[in-house]
Amino acid sequence: MSPRTERTHAAWRAALDELEALVAEADASLPAGDGDPTALPTPARRWTPPVGLGPLPRELATRASSLAERQRGVLARLEAARVAVLQHLGAVRTVEASHEPSRPVYLDATG
Repeated sequence: MSPRTERTHAAWRAALDELEALVAEADASLPAGDGDPTALPTPARRWTPPVGLGPLPRELATRASSLAERQRGVLARLEAARVAVLQHLGAVRTVEASHEPSRPVYLDATG
């Protein structure tokens, strides 16, 4: 393998390593179903695509394809979590809008 080819492969491996770490972080931030519903998710890190990688080396195509499939799975779970949160917010807003206190909840004692 030529030095240029090795540099290209190394750059692609580093980019795939970074993407795999980000997907793992996003996956770990999603509730497992039995986790603490009040736990705050870890903010996602932004990914900036590297410049000048060139075409994906054939030897890394299977790895890249597997990573893309895993990304799609995590994105689907993120979307499902987003929809669930929107449904919960809608239910909370409905309850809040229909609740009228039978007595004042604030008493102005100074004025």
